[in-house]
Amino acid sequence: MADRPAGLRAAEASDWGSAAEAEPLGAGDPALRLATPRVGLVEGDGNPNWEIAGLPLGERTRRALAAVGLASGHANGSRLLVAGDALLEPAAIEALMAPSHSHDAAVAHVNWRGGPAALWVPADTPVPSDAGGLRALAERFRSSQRLRLVDPGEARCERIRSVEDAERVHAEMLASLPQPTDGFFARYFDRRISIRLSVELVRRGVAPNVITGVATAVGLLGAAMLASTLHGLQVLGALLFVLSTILDGCDGEVARLSLRMTELGRKLDLIGDNVVHVAVFVAIGHLALGSNPGLPMLAAVGATLFGVMAAIVAGFWYLGWLARSGRPAAILHRYEALLSRDWAYVVLLLALVGQLPLLIWGAALGSNAVAAALVLLRVKQWPPLPSRGHYQD
Repeated sequence: MADRPAGLRAAEASDWGSAAEAEPLGAGDPALRLATPRVGLVEGDGNPNWEIAGLPLGERTRRALAAVGLASGHANGSRLLVAGDALLEPAAIEALMAPSHSHDAAVAHVNWRGGPAALWVPADTPVPSDAGGLRALAERFRSSQRLRLVDPGEARCERIRSVEDAERVHAEMLASLPQPTDGFFARYFDRRISIRLSVELVRRGVAPNVITGVATAVGLLGAAMLASTLHGLQVLGALLFVLSTILDGCDGEVARLSLRMTELGRKLDLIGDNVVHVAVFVAIGHLALGSNPGLPMLAAVGATLFGVMAAIVAGFWYLGWLARSGRPAAILHRYEALLSRDWAYVVLLLALVGQLPLLIWGAALGSNAVAAALVLLRVKQWPPLPSRGHYQD
């Protein structure tokens, strides 16, 4: 078996405890100690210091355990036995620790006979000395009909026994980052840059909300430059706006890769996006009025700003209703794809040819049409709630 590197935080006794008497993650907090079951780490075949998507394997699993609070509130004294080379995700841990009879054990059904990554066991179960003993232990519970085979869904619950395993999972994690809501440029250009950048940001421990703040600041700086009458500054402003869209992808990618997803982060991302969007249209409207101060342009700029604000408000209203009403996620994905930030490249193209004011004419119609459509869809409560299985994500 591979020796554990001395410097790995996730596998040290100070974090995990010994295999024979593992401490809770919150051992320093008396309230948490009473609520959380013990976690026992047993020696694995792989190296917990192997890096996967910017984090050491052991640190990734430690964060997954922390993310679910080690299933506080379940039967006191129960334990989760984890192989030292295990890669676990929060949903898989929650599935293993789902409420069950106190004398049952639980293991993920995927490849458990080859050696389980984690095993949920009753309190009086002896802890094996290594991960090989987890398989024998699972077989023993299986023979006595006390082993529950748990479906972790798409959540990972596997052992990383080789460098090849680590490289495979690394590639799979990065390949899963593009979203159904990505537009053409976001998928085939922005993501190629943002994913590489996100791995480095995870490696350096940069918080997702910090990235959101930087992306917003870059977008606002770009918007200010778009208002300039100097062609070079307009092009630079458009490039900064495109950069902000790339960074806007990084905050979500870093949150997912580093297991730091929060509701606050999601809200800050939405607010930052909309602030930048409004600033860009205000800047281009200012530029357009400076070059053509007539009444038609004034009306177009006013209609654009009204439409953009109305579309933002109507969008939040409609999306909130979709989420509460149980409509399929595929509908939400299609809506968000239509409103992707690919239009940043339209801004860049118009800046390059010195025709940024043209955007105002299109936005005056388009933004108000989107706002009106969203209000109509919400009032009509469309689409109707389909029968089960009608939509596919």
